[in-house]
Parts: sequence; C-alpha cells; structure tokens
Amino acid sequence: MAENPKFNEYKAQIIEILAKMFDYLALDGDFKVEEKGQRIGVAIASENAGRIIGRKGQTLESLQLLLNRMMFKMDEECPHITLDIDGYASGDRENRSDDAPAADGEAPREYHRRPRHGKGGDAPRVSKEQLEKQAQDAAKEVKRWGDPVKLPEMNAHDRRIIHITLKDDPEVTTESIGEGAMKKVVISLKESAQ
Repeated sequence: MAENPKFNEYKAQIIEILAKMFDYLALDGDFKVEEKGQRIGVAIASENAGRIIGRKGQTLESLQLLLNRMMFKMDEECPHITLDIDGYASGDRENRSDDAPAADGEAPREYHRRPRHGKGGDAPRVSKEQLEKQAQDAAKEVKRWGDPVKLPEMNAHDRRIIHITLKDDPEVTTESIGEGAMKKVVISLKESAQ
C-alpha cells in the first residue's frame, strides 16, 4: 500500500536514528512513521514534549534537520521528513504570519496545530484529553521560559477545557483573545510567580 517501495526501510532507519538521538538526550518518546504524500511524517509522543519542542520550536527543528541530513547521507532518494509532537510541527514555522522576532515579553510564543481534514473537509474534533495535555504542556513551557504561550484558535467548548485545566495552577493564568466564535487562549505567568 505504501507509495514508496523503500518506505519500510526508511521507517526502520528513522526509528533507529530517533531512538539513539533521544537516548543521548535522556528523553523518552514513541514514534509513529507514516507516508504523507511526497514526505514522511513522524508523530512523536513523549512526556518531554516541551523539552523536545524547545524555545520557539528550535530543538524540534534541529532534530528534524539532523534526521533529514542523516537519512539523505544514507540514501539521496529519501523523501523529506517532518517531525510533529502533540500537534506542534517543526515545519509549521514557515506558515506563521507573525514570524518576525519580537523583543522579550512582547509577543507570546504560538503553538500551531497542523490542520487535519476528515471527510468533507471537516476538521476532526480534538479530544478532551488532548486539550488537557496541550494546556499542561503549554503551562510547563510558560513556567520554564517565562514567556506567554498562545494556543491555536479554538471554539468556546475547547477553550473552556483549557481554562478549567489550568484554573487551579498557582503559577499561570489563562485569557481568551480574538473576536468571533474562534479565539486563541494565551497562557502566561501570574504576576506573583514572576
């Protein structure tokens, strides 16, 4: 069923390389490798999502760059590989409209959920557990770096889950911003925690 006859070979090599990288970095992770048209996508599941993504996605981008170079060196026919962790894809950086560097404390770091289209172009609903995990991961990043994090646009139901998940956290605060039905949630440090 795979389009690329070498896909299974690439898949084994990608998992082996990522496992070694994660081992050297003392990180845990599970990898799911899939063909995505002309590319190969790797979904990473890990308790260390914030560390793997890094500040402004730099660690994830570096891992992706190294992985692509290693795979290309082994086989110049290997398709481009993209890494995705908890909906944050390192390739999403080029899709940002607000990618201009901001002064410290000016603009919140923004997560970008890759659009996933189901039948008829409808985006599938994100589960409550996924939203809670996204909120907790973003809160960890805010506490670690001190910079606010802006989650992607979401409906009122999903925003409420984010707000409820973090309402008892003594170090962070949440706020919905934007107009209309789809708004973003900004997670930032409480003034008492700064």
